[in-house]
Amino acid sequence: MQPVTLRTARSVLSVPVPADVPDVVAYANDPDVIAYTPVPVPYGRAEAAQWITTVVQGWESGSRCEFGIRVGDDPRLLGTVGLFGFADGTAEIGYAMHPDGRGHGFVTEAVRRVLDWAFASEPGGLGLLRVQWRAIASNTPSAAVAQRLGLRFEGRRRLGVTHRGRRHDELIAAVLRDDDRSVPQVWPAAP
Repeated sequence: MQPVTLRTARSVLSVPVPADVPDVVAYANDPDVIAYTPVPVPYGRAEAAQWITTVVQGWESGSRCEFGIRVGDDPRLLGTVGLFGFADGTAEIGYAMHPDGRGHGFVTEAVRRVLDWAFASEPGGLGLLRVQWRAIASNTPSAAVAQRLGLRFEGRRRLGVTHRGRRHDELIAAVLRDDDRSVPQVWPAAP
């Protein structure tokens, strides 16, 4: 599959390139990214370069579609949103953002645009039926994005994921192609 570029009102979503290595290092070393994603620690230029190579190979093989988020005229890669784990018309979505890009709705816009593309059946879209999201239960910013975008809560896996040597509860939510994503979801409170 050839990489595609998507646009929102304020952002360009495109495949990360080797020149993005310093930006990937910057956001991958953010304490919140480390707390909730499996980035290696420490994370340097070699890890970022390897990740970008893997992303490009993922596009080529059709196993991963990762977009770098660039806002306005700022050339930096401030974050990413990706689809992976493709199987039988489904995929999983994940996203991360540098602190400079948080709190402005950029991730919500980017994920919405990627979901539109993922569900689109016309030429250029993936025609998926379902997109799933998973995160450590304490990752409330990621859950807030998923709720705003209409993903429906499907469950809490108690101690369902290991992260940095500790077990954590994991939340699971998903959206189907025909779901109304214009209505934010309210999920159950943590037990």
